[in-house]
Amino acid sequence: MDIVTNKIVVEKYNFETILEEDKQFENKIELEVHEVEPVNGNVELMAKGKIFKITIPFLLVLENFRIDGRISRIIQLKDFFGQFSDLEVVDVEGLSNPLIDYIKRLTYEVTEIAFDEPGVSLDFNANHNG
Repeated sequence: MDIVTNKIVVEKYNFETILEEDKQFENKIELEVHEVEPVNGNVELMAKGKIFKITIPFLLVLENFRIDGRISRIIQLKDFFGQFSDLEVVDVEGLSNPLIDYIKRLTYEVTEIAFDEPGVSLDFNANHNG
């Protein structure tokens, strides 16, 4: 599959070491996908394939810190005119993994600086629900 990718955008990344005892947070990392229409209805661009914005909102509470945020990227799938849900799981993972890697990298770097010790390495396992 031929894919045109834009830069990954860190829309939000929040790191907190002070955790509120009375609040319960549920760890989550999600995949949101929205079809994008080009500015000014650029028909030539749309004729090349569908454009999607992939967003990963996340909230993770670990032993001594919490992170939350949103990472996104706009992609165009050349010669693909179906729905995002029509893609194979392996293709979806290939499109979302670079964003997950950004969360891992940011977390490692921030925790390395914040705690003045080797950073925290996150490990995610895919959960394919329907």
